[in-house]
Amino acid sequence: MQGLTGRLAARGYEGAVATGHPLATRAGIDMLRAGGNATDAAVAAAATMVVAAPHLSHLGGDLFLLHYDGATGEVTALNASGAAPRRATLDSYPDGSIRLRGFRSTTVPGLVGGWDLALRLFGTRHRQEVLSAAIAHAEFGFPVGRNLAAAIRANADTLSALPPTRGLFLPDGRPLEVGETLTQTHLAGALRAIAIGGATEFYRGGLASIIAEFMAASGGDLDAEDLAAFEPAVGPPLSRPWRGYDLHVQPPVSQAHVMLEAMMIAEPLLDECEGPLSPEWLHGGIEAIKLAYADRHAYAGDPRATGYDPQQLLRPERIAARRAELDRSQAKLHDAGPLPASDTTQLAVVDRQGNAVCLIQSLFHNFGCGVMVPGTGILLNNRLAGFTLQPGHPNCLAPGKRPIHTLTTYMATKDGRVALLGGSPGGMNQVQTNLQTCAAILGFGVDPQVATELPRWFIGDGLLVTMEDRLPPGVAERLRELGHDLRLCPPLHAGGCAQIIARDCDGLLAAGSDPRGDGHADVV
Repeated sequence: MQGLTGRLAARGYEGAVATGHPLATRAGIDMLRAGGNATDAAVAAAATMVVAAPHLSHLGGDLFLLHYDGATGEVTALNASGAAPRRATLDSYPDGSIRLRGFRSTTVPGLVGGWDLALRLFGTRHRQEVLSAAIAHAEFGFPVGRNLAAAIRANADTLSALPPTRGLFLPDGRPLEVGETLTQTHLAGALRAIAIGGATEFYRGGLASIIAEFMAASGGDLDAEDLAAFEPAVGPPLSRPWRGYDLHVQPPVSQAHVMLEAMMIAEPLLDECEGPLSPEWLHGGIEAIKLAYADRHAYAGDPRATGYDPQQLLRPERIAARRAELDRSQAKLHDAGPLPASDTTQLAVVDRQGNAVCLIQSLFHNFGCGVMVPGTGILLNNRLAGFTLQPGHPNCLAPGKRPIHTLTTYMATKDGRVALLGGSPGGMNQVQTNLQTCAAILGFGVDPQVATELPRWFIGDGLLVTMEDRLPPGVAERLRELGHDLRLCPPLHAGGCAQIIARDCDGLLAAGSDPRGDGHADVV
């Protein structure tokens, strides 16, 4: 099977990096070549993504990470997502809505705490070395790419509202264009402070004071006490067997269990399907995702506040019951809840010792809440909008509670060795992309690069399915016969930007990067 570009995955034995920007991939590769391990390279690449793609993730955002230990075979999940400020209550939103932009749509940022803890637990290099490439790109500038330029144009009204973002992204009142140099000296200073002081600097030090004072002066809820209380969480992933592999995903508050549940529901269909673009598999995957999303909408909430346990949704007898609801002859309606899109960035790294990291970080929507803390270059998230204001709902806003996150990555191990790691941006569409790419590779043996380029689909309201054209003859017609409200869009236009690394039993690495974005995959 061939992808649209005709490319195959980059292959090598000594290490691999796949990210959403060439500068980030270079930072990761350089770190591996300098002797750093997968975690060092992943954080170096992630920090460079903050600089090179500030619309997708930033120091004021959140992070989730899966780590595979090449020596022990242990997989660890790191959750660096923040909670609602103490002053964010239902009563403080009397109009019944949380705005996507502004000072009151921000949860406690978790990203910096996640970087710091990952390096302390799994890294080998000091923060100053790991962040050096990002600091240099911020200090001396880099050429704006097509996706960043498009994001600045699309969000010009938001960015022009306050002086820091207006001056940085719209000099002379016009959006930066492709090829122009973006220099971020204030961000370079914040990164230097973090390189020296780590999480302490961001949550209890000088940067914390600046953030808290700015929010207090602007009417925001986030304060110094909220920042000082933040701690990332570390523990085992959610794991289930799947066709001879063990699939691992983040536990809540990530929505990753949606992918795992859908993969388990649809698993038996693979034996009856000719390939990832067969109408039988496409129909089964679509219907399985609907069922899993309906469970997310009905039950998911911060376990610390609700006692939510997705293990109950993944019990074999429950999966069998949900599978029995999948009608192979007819598309069905299920209450999947709202399916908003958002933006983020994800990356994957494997080193020569066999350690692996899959990392995803985000502001939620492009440029987060649209607020940059003056003098720091730090953009803040708008993740508070991920809550519902419906009293009694498991994902209802409450002080100190974390919203359910769209952020998710996955790993697959086989006989105790990492076999696949990947993920994708795309908000609620992330798990749909992950199901499609993971099943294509593990279920149908598709090359990782080709898997990123296959025609992609996403469910919408009702029976709506948006799917990229370039399907085999008769497939679209058959899906419509099955009842799907199928809308075709041009190839590579449905969204997502998957970054994937596979490893075979001989240790050969194959890294793919989605052509829908600015990403790049390379090997040492």
